[in-house]
Amino acid sequence: MQDRSVLEELIRLNGGVEDLAYEEENLWFSEKPAYAPFIAELKETVKNEEIRGVILLATDQDIIWASGSRSVDVNGKTVSPLTTFEIGSVTKMYTAALICKLAEAGKLSLEDKVRSYFPAFEKGGDITVYDLLHMRSGLTDLANECETFFGSKELAGAFNRGEITDEVFFEHLYQHDLKFEPGAKMEYCNTNYVLLAMIVEKVTGKAYKDYVKEQIFTPLGMDASSATTPGDVTSVPEREAGYMKELHTARGAGDIHSNALNVLTFNRAFFNEKIVSHEVKETMLDFADNYGCGWESSEEHPGLVMHDGGTNSYITLNRVFHAADNRTYLIMLTCGYEDPEEEKKEAAGEETKNEAAGENKKFDQYQRIFDLCVKHLQ
Repeated sequence: MQDRSVLEELIRLNGGVEDLAYEEENLWFSEKPAYAPFIAELKETVKNEEIRGVILLATDQDIIWASGSRSVDVNGKTVSPLTTFEIGSVTKMYTAALICKLAEAGKLSLEDKVRSYFPAFEKGGDITVYDLLHMRSGLTDLANECETFFGSKELAGAFNRGEITDEVFFEHLYQHDLKFEPGAKMEYCNTNYVLLAMIVEKVTGKAYKDYVKEQIFTPLGMDASSATTPGDVTSVPEREAGYMKELHTARGAGDIHSNALNVLTFNRAFFNEKIVSHEVKETMLDFADNYGCGWESSEEHPGLVMHDGGTNSYITLNRVFHAADNRTYLIMLTCGYEDPEEEKKEAAGEETKNEAAGENKKFDQYQRIFDLCVKHLQ
């Protein structure tokens, strides 16, 4: 039996039009003939691939596809487009939007030196807000280079357990020399967006979690979204690592929880210029070495902009296909692994069925969904 609350939300996001069909296993899809070939291939792929999580495909007008499969929520039911997940680095889109809104309002400049907000950061040199947004700072990554950033396995463990304070963060940030001259190149670094969240707090006098709710979640009706809030993810993780704990220290970079419908709401609002103006949106999508302000471009697929995210237990894909007369949004919120039993084999050092076949366990099945979208949308 289908969940009426999901159907009602899908109809609302479908412009109020009730042209959505339902099949068992939490699958809804458009009945418009134009989408029929695409949907037929999606059905076959989702049926045969071990997709664990939620897939949502939509334009600015239509819901094309919404499904939940194999994973469960905290009530023991199969996940659906209403299930809340950790969205990891997709958070950066929201942080960048807040910074650029503040710049548009004249409350900061993208050319501001980071040291103007953190005067004790002597080694920060000439890093600007622009450099942080575009991953061009030269900072050490507190997440991906955790032991290097904090200087010991013990503190790296404390970070992963959510036990690091801002004071400890700054103590170690200030000790590191820059890896390269600010602006010289792009190197992905979560520390950039943690600092941007802190700049938001300094400029507004409000906690990041409260300001993103005030400026984005509440105005857009994103009731299933939160920042730095433990305990509200309704998906059940399938890895022993469980839920992310370092929410406060990673704020602005990877702390937001949301569901697929809320991510779609944000995407539509951003690209239809309901969050920032046309001029600011274009600035945010002005890519330097394929990285803009919380968004990435693709050399392989012109017209595609995106940002994916990953935590210890979840993988999120948020990809936007630009065509001449429309946009299509692909959102996948997943547990990231095709089979928990296979993961146990991997942890034990045993050969998995995917390794035996020479496949990438974590991403291949999701890549096949993306490839279908490329085939039909580009």
